[in-house]
Amino acid sequence: MEPLFTELKSCELCWTDSPPASQSEFTCSIQQHWTRFAELKSDAEDVYVLEAVFLQHQIHDLLRHYQATDHQIEHHIREIANQITAMNPVLIYLTQPSVREQQTWIASVRSKPRFASEQNIKFMENRKRIELELLDKLPFPTYTIDNKDHNWEDVFRRMIKAIE
Repeated sequence: MEPLFTELKSCELCWTDSPPASQSEFTCSIQQHWTRFAELKSDAEDVYVLEAVFLQHQIHDLLRHYQATDHQIEHHIREIANQITAMNPVLIYLTQPSVREQQTWIASVRSKPRFASEQNIKFMENRKRIELELLDKLPFPTYTIDNKDHNWEDVFRRMIKAIE
């Protein structure tokens, strides 16, 4: 089990200090995965919920590991968006009014105090800024739902309304 764990950890991109791939290798690999996903699933009648994998994870890794510029991030996200546009996606972006409050809450729930550090809060505020700027630049419909009250039933209702 230990050799497998070591091998998997060596390929980890998000929770590492030294990513195993260059920025160009990272973007090329990620875009190839999205192309494959679109090819395999484009004619399916299923609905896919991608959660944070489309925006947050991409931007997080590009900022944290490669110090990518807004332009590089936008280009990367647009390339992925172009791969899946034929699938008629709808992006629903859930947001909270305060990144600081959200990170403090996440830190307490996950017992990860570093999530509420000043450095991490500033990082997450910047990531959110980039995400929000990208929403209007995507080639498919996007909806932003503010969940300031943590009312998940209302959020779900609004998500269904956006899809219909």
